[in-house]
Amino acid sequence: MRVDNYGAELQSYATQEVMNRMGYEAEIIDYIFYKNPLHSKEKVSYPFYPYPLKNRLKEWANLVLSKVNQLRHIEAEKERRSRFEAFHSSYNRFSPKQYKRYSELYANPPEYDAYCVGSDQVWNPRCYTNLSPYFLTFAPKDAIKFSYASSFGVSSLPASAKSQYAQCLENLSLISVREPDGVRIVRELTGREAQHVADPTLLLSSQEWQIVQKPVEGLPDKYVLVYELHPLQSIMDLAQRIASENGCKVVRLCKATSDIREAENVVNVVSAGPSEFVYLFLHAAAVVTNSFHGTAFSINFKKDFYCVISRKLTNNSRQLGLLSMCGLLDRVVYDHEAMPSLASLKIDYAEASAKLNVFVEKSKQYIKRAIDGE
Repeated sequence: MRVDNYGAELQSYATQEVMNRMGYEAEIIDYIFYKNPLHSKEKVSYPFYPYPLKNRLKEWANLVLSKVNQLRHIEAEKERRSRFEAFHSSYNRFSPKQYKRYSELYANPPEYDAYCVGSDQVWNPRCYTNLSPYFLTFAPKDAIKFSYASSFGVSSLPASAKSQYAQCLENLSLISVREPDGVRIVRELTGREAQHVADPTLLLSSQEWQIVQKPVEGLPDKYVLVYELHPLQSIMDLAQRIASENGCKVVRLCKATSDIREAENVVNVVSAGPSEFVYLFLHAAAVVTNSFHGTAFSINFKKDFYCVISRKLTNNSRQLGLLSMCGLLDRVVYDHEAMPSLASLKIDYAEASAKLNVFVEKSKQYIKRAIDGE
């Protein structure tokens, strides 16, 4: 939480909202993520396994570059942050205490009947921080502790991290993960069977998501939405083709204010918050994305879409697992390979929605079983 990331904020809200709708009282432990300026680093908060220096240098360089670029759009950055904060204050319930340090969380942990971690990439070994809190090791030993749709964010763990991950996973009463690769990793590390469950954003219907949407000014009447985590020229090329065929423009939702790229016939949305993210997906004529949550919201909102991914990346399992489960692998387009015929853009969602509904119901039953101890 409080990382100003669309996927992280929306899945956190969805987890809490779904649990509330199921009759539980849920709140979010306000533990500040290590990339937030409010987080105070200390020795015990450094990674619990030997962290490769090249990864650290790459993260540091990307952070510096992002900060420099943000200075060029400082007003937009302020507006974006205010919209994230407005979303937090309007829709999230946080623990009374905010934890800015690792040691604060362990010295005075909040008290609940049950503790849940997830979802999103809370177990990603590329995070330069001690991940122990995300295995709920601060909670009382005899408490109910479970994960919901937690993600490793990678298809395999570094060898140097495996023993620590195995130890941390044993702290959880029940384990569920967001991707099939996560099921395999947990089995290899612990011999336990994790349940594959739906990302929490899929547990809320499109009608339930409409509650949090807020309109975005200056949009064309009809648009193809582009949302990319890793810029690929093939994404924009495909979006432009779809827009041209359908007489509309391309709207690009920038993942950060440092991510503006000007192009002909493209409207950049720079300062959207989570509510504006939902609005943009709800009202898009079509979507082209390489983001997991871009894919998830496209499916949930029954949009015509393509997921354009690169074979060079190692974290495609998130999108591929979801698309496979829904029977929508024909939505995958690989970078630098043949582009699809636009005649195949339209999606018949009858079968996909039926499969998704079954998956969602099983996922909700997992939450009930985990909390009630059944």
